[in-house]
Amino acid sequence: MLAQLQVSGDLAGLLRDYLEKQGDTHCELYTGLQLFSANNRMSFGQWWGLLDKLQARFPDRHVGLELGELVRSSHLGVVGYLTLASDTVADALAAFQRYQRLLHDGDKASIRLDDGVMTLFWSSDYGPSTRLSDEVLLAGLLNFIRLMSSNSTLAPVQVDFTFAPPANIHVYEMSFGSPVFFSQPHTALHFPAEYLSLPVSNSDPGLRALLERQAQASIAVLPQKESFIQALRTALLRGLQSGRAGSAGVAAMLNMSERTLFRRLNDQGLAFKHVLSQIRMQLAQEYLADARLTQSEIALLLGYSEQSAFSRAFKRETGMTPRQFQMQS
Repeated sequence: MLAQLQVSGDLAGLLRDYLEKQGDTHCELYTGLQLFSANNRMSFGQWWGLLDKLQARFPDRHVGLELGELVRSSHLGVVGYLTLASDTVADALAAFQRYQRLLHDGDKASIRLDDGVMTLFWSSDYGPSTRLSDEVLLAGLLNFIRLMSSNSTLAPVQVDFTFAPPANIHVYEMSFGSPVFFSQPHTALHFPAEYLSLPVSNSDPGLRALLERQAQASIAVLPQKESFIQALRTALLRGLQSGRAGSAGVAAMLNMSERTLFRRLNDQGLAFKHVLSQIRMQLAQEYLADARLTQSEIALLLGYSEQSAFSRAFKRETGMTPRQFQMQS
């Protein structure tokens, strides 16, 4: 579902800047990036495709991490400028959380404080993102916090990625300056809580008030495509819990006919069976991480007729058996 949602066209500028830094501007990718502007939005699918093309041009480089280190306010639009005008890192993160939909639809960042550690994390309610996209997200956010505070030595306590461990973990630890963990339930940055009180070096209350009004006006005119997908996901979750996860049952929960449900899905470029499978696999991975649940119980919770059907579906979608997934996690 995430692939159909949108991200800011400002991010195309980040890729252009990267190519310019490499002196690689006479290529089809750079020409294509010129078509995007700050006033445009692109789908996550388009964003992922552009990242893949960039990585293909530099196969020996860690493109996602390097892009994150290039992130500047101009790549984040009004949200970037608003955070830089904030009083403290806490104020900046609150503004980022409040207006992050100007940067992307889908999963939103949440902040949690626990035992002196502030955690900024993302759910995967709309399905997984890609490795490159998550690398840009976390490396870019860390870089931006360093820029805000004018302190290039700030480092997280820990960094979490949901994708499997890469061949070279050391390069991630060097980039973030902290331990990095993979195959985690959430994409997350963990910081010492005292970072929240750090002053922002370019704080400007007058400019912040102006940018806040601009952000409010900008978010008010964004299309509301996200609402149907969120309602669909909620209905599918309820359907799995109640044994009514078929298209007829889900359509009834959404107060529409099956025909209307299929038409709305088609408008989003989605197929019902594919969306249901995505939701099942997300839940399956969460359930498999809970040692209290047996595979038979998980199969029942996900609406499969028997454990073997669940095991076959899980391997088809993930490339590994449920047992292999548990051993890797």
